[in-house]
Formats: sequence, structure tokens, C-alpha cells
Amino acid sequence: MTLSKRFGFGIFAVCLSVLYPQISQADGFTSKDLLKWKKSSQDSYFSTSIGMAGVVATQNRREAARCIDDWYFADKATQQKRNGHIRKVMTENPSYHPQATILAIIRKACGRLAEKA
Repeated sequence: MTLSKRFGFGIFAVCLSVLYPQISQADGFTSKDLLKWKKSSQDSYFSTSIGMAGVVATQNRREAARCIDDWYFADKATQQKRNGHIRKVMTENPSYHPQATILAIIRKACGRLAEKA
């Protein structure tokens, strides 16, 4: 996925989230809650979250954006492998918000999304 496509996808995702509020924005939402969803819904959540992290990185640290693109969006097999790893980490850390878990995994793989201030 190119950076411009990711940016367009990010704009779409933000608009969709404004028009269609999700339970994932509720207080107390945890990885344990997300893991109860259908696998396809989990995959969509992961992809959207990682895509948005990539959008943030394009504005702050382009090398992290490229890393995220290569790390997750290289191909379908890579995405499925990463999704499996995310599920494993969430299973091991069920009380954390899924976004926190995903961002920690991204940071471990690609570093900070922004330069230190």
C-alpha cells in the first residue's frame, strides 16, 4: 500500500468512525473484549489500526511509515502472520486496550512514530 493510498484510507477510516461509533471507543474496552469478535472483524480492526499508525508516521517519521508498510502490508500472508502474532500478544495481555497493544507491537518492530521532542 503506497503512502498516498494509506493516507486516503486513513481519511476514509476517520470519516467512518465519526459516522459509525464503535464499542472500541468505550471506556473499559480491552483486548479480551476484542478477541471475542469474529476473526474477520479482528483482522479489520488490526488493519485499520495499523494503517492509521502508518498515516501518523507519514507526518512525523517517514522511515517508520515505510517500515510499517513493509512490516504489515507487504502481502496477505504477511498480514495473516502479523494478525496471528497480535492475537497471541493480546491473549497474553487481555486487560490492555487493543490500541495500546497494537502500538507497542508496531513500536517494537518499527520504532517510534514520531521523533523525540
